[in-house]
Amino acid sequence: MSRASNKEDQFYSLLLTLSKNVLAAVTVWDEITRGWPETKARIPEVLDLENRCDATENEILSELNTSFITPFDRDDLDALARNLGEVGDLAEGTSARYEIFDVHDMVPEAATMTGLIVESMTDMVALFERFHDFRKDPVVKELVKKIGALEDEGDIVYRNALGRIFNEPDDPIHVLKWKSLLDQMEHTLDYCKTIVNNVSAVIMKNA
Repeated sequence: MSRASNKEDQFYSLLLTLSKNVLAAVTVWDEITRGWPETKARIPEVLDLENRCDATENEILSELNTSFITPFDRDDLDALARNLGEVGDLAEGTSARYEIFDVHDMVPEAATMTGLIVESMTDMVALFERFHDFRKDPVVKELVKKIGALEDEGDIVYRNALGRIFNEPDDPIHVLKWKSLLDQMEHTLDYCKTIVNNVSAVIMKNA
């Protein structure tokens, strides 16, 4: 195998590792959401996993800054790494807010949203397992469409949740807390869609 091929394989491997680390972080976030408040003590686990995400993201960016050889446009590679990292950041930041905001009970839509995020990242890992062959493997495009559809589904859940929360007579502080938390969840799914948009751009540029 040539030195160029080794370098290209390294980037694909690091993207896969990063996606797996992000999946681990959002999975714990989802488990915390579903088990709250008994799962409060698990919040630091998400921070540990987010630190792993940061380390892998930084490794990709460091390699990118020192490599003459990249498997595709370096701006797209930079965007993929940073946007995957943002999903990990949002998992950590939002789970921490459960305690900061003194959340007592989860609204029912919260677990639906985190479940969609886990499903999206599970598909993302499957995508990056095949990404080295994106020019030929049709499954990559299928996964792009599936993750985009999950984000659309999340938009519906998010809007319905906001409508319910704002129309129920309740403590305005409760409304403000959950508006903020649901916004973060929706942003996380937005980043998942942004990542597959980045993937689509790579496919189109290298068709």
